[in-house]
Amino acid sequence: MIKRFLNLIIALVSLAALAGLVYIVFFYDFTGKNIISREKNVSAPSAETGSEEETVVLSSENQKDLLAGKREISESEIAQENLKRMAASFAERFGSYSNHSSYSNISDLKIFMTSAMQAWADKFVEETKAKQGPNDAYYGVTTKAVAVEVKMFNEGAGQAEILVNTQKRESSGTMDNVSLTYQNILISFVKEADSWKVDGAEWQNE
Repeated sequence: MIKRFLNLIIALVSLAALAGLVYIVFFYDFTGKNIISREKNVSAPSAETGSEEETVVLSSENQKDLLAGKREISESEIAQENLKRMAASFAERFGSYSNHSSYSNISDLKIFMTSAMQAWADKFVEETKAKQGPNDAYYGVTTKAVAVEVKMFNEGAGQAEILVNTQKRESSGTMDNVSLTYQNILISFVKEADSWKVDGAEWQNE
């Protein structure tokens, strides 16, 4: 009787162990993900590998964003973005000066100018200094670029025009006497030896 009871217990234990083994082999998810959710997230076979790939399902809006992010940017677009940054930096430095700084804002920018623009810069600084009296009241301007627009871009001809909208903070007499004005500046570029150089900077009428 006892022997038959032990045989029954052993049979039940064996059956339970076999059931556990079947579950582990065929149903247990070792990745910790639900079997159903995995099936929903399986993408179409990859064109490159020919195999199925497990991915996250994207919403239609996210898919649009993904495609937009993967869009290749042309060399022309890259060049224009670089010119916009150059124009903004040039405008800020070009338009920030004081009559006590020897107009270094222009002299320091000569490295970014064409030879013709450099000649203009030298003449402008020389003439302006000659007109300035030793006891002139302080006058200074701090310029900040607030918007930039490509007005013309011709890669083949090596020419471009960038319009920069600026905010000017003007001080006269004392640093506390401040006024704000807004003015645009049109910066012309030409390409010299594969490098873009400033060939003109003209303040527009307010």
